[in-house]
Amino acid sequence: MVDSVERGQAAPPETAPRTNDKVMATTLIGAHGVEHMYGHSFAVLVTEIYQDLGLDPIQAGVLSAVRQLTGGLTSVSSGFLVDMFEHRRAQVLAGSMALIGLGYFLVSISPTYTLILAALVLASAGSSLWHPPALGLLAQRFPQRRGLFISLHRSTGNVGDVIGPLAAGALLLVLGWRWIMGGGTPILLFLAIAVFLLLRNVGGTKPGHIDFVSDFKAQMRLLREAFRGSGMWAIFTVSAVRGMGDRSYVFFLPLYLRDVDGLDKGAFTAGFHVALLAAGGIFAGPLFGALSDRIGRRAIIVFLMVVAVVLSVATPLAGGGIYLTLSVALFGVFHSSVNSLTQAAAIDEVEGRGLDATFMGLMWGSNAFFGAGAAVAVGGLVQIFGWDAAFYAAAGLFFVGFLASLLLPSNKGSVARAA
Repeated sequence: MVDSVERGQAAPPETAPRTNDKVMATTLIGAHGVEHMYGHSFAVLVTEIYQDLGLDPIQAGVLSAVRQLTGGLTSVSSGFLVDMFEHRRAQVLAGSMALIGLGYFLVSISPTYTLILAALVLASAGSSLWHPPALGLLAQRFPQRRGLFISLHRSTGNVGDVIGPLAAGALLLVLGWRWIMGGGTPILLFLAIAVFLLLRNVGGTKPGHIDFVSDFKAQMRLLREAFRGSGMWAIFTVSAVRGMGDRSYVFFLPLYLRDVDGLDKGAFTAGFHVALLAAGGIFAGPLFGALSDRIGRRAIIVFLMVVAVVLSVATPLAGGGIYLTLSVALFGVFHSSVNSLTQAAAIDEVEGRGLDATFMGLMWGSNAFFGAGAAVAVGGLVQIFGWDAAFYAAAGLFFVGFLASLLLPSNKGSVARAA
């Protein structure tokens, strides 16, 4: 039978040392927080780049688009390769951290807008290399608590998303953006070494022979089968549209706070509001993830999409002051959970096919491609209609995502399926 020799159908017996599940999960989940702390500070630092270089909203959108497109290409290609070369996952994860540090250091010393765009390619590739192997490992090692562990991974990302913007906003009071952006490089290089040493045995036994062409064809065949007759298209649609809306809201929020007449917030205040977007998800994300393991993904995702429509409209209507801050904080409670749940739902659909990293890469890539287009398009809307347009565009995207979420498969979570 052909299926008996397909990738992912039967794993060879392991003879090499294997990284303990707790060590693996702690390293992946903890390092993800540090990566986000550095990467998410970009949302605040870009407001200084915007003013320093005299950019317009479309050029600011292009900065985000370059990050997203690079991330998308990297995610898709690395997802395929990680599933084919599982024994190299530690090297990929360590290389991810090193590339982030190198890329942002190059951004910090780039004298022109064009060179900054080029340097962002490296930094964004590094960030995107992390997710396919990390999320694939967590989904593989914890099948009955998949929603919880993927949400915990996202939750520590939220911790970094809180600390990073606050730290960047505070440091901008005394340092220039270039010093801040380049200053974290030694930390990330040290983290790269630590990740490699802790996870060097995470990939299992090295295969004796890899036929790249044959394995790739088998992988593509399994991929086509996974999309055929399943709810995978709906899962990807919800994830992509949600990502477009999130990026429209998150990327333009600090620019809105600093550039709109009557608001004119400083760098630290803008950073505080960006941090609020992540704070609520630190605890809400794992709760939604654990609940989805018990009752299924669809009901929770539908609820979260409806909430996003309402809260994204509330932000520009709130004006300034405490109501604006409250609307941002509430949006943050529900902000990051949907992507974790759609990732878990995708792995639910392809469990046992050896495509965990492939689907994580495809999902991140899909989100990035659509998010890049949204960043430029919304930048154009802002230039024509003003900053409020970013939030109304996000609301429209979330509503489309809500409609797509009604078509999601009604699984009952991995625990129910296992039972």
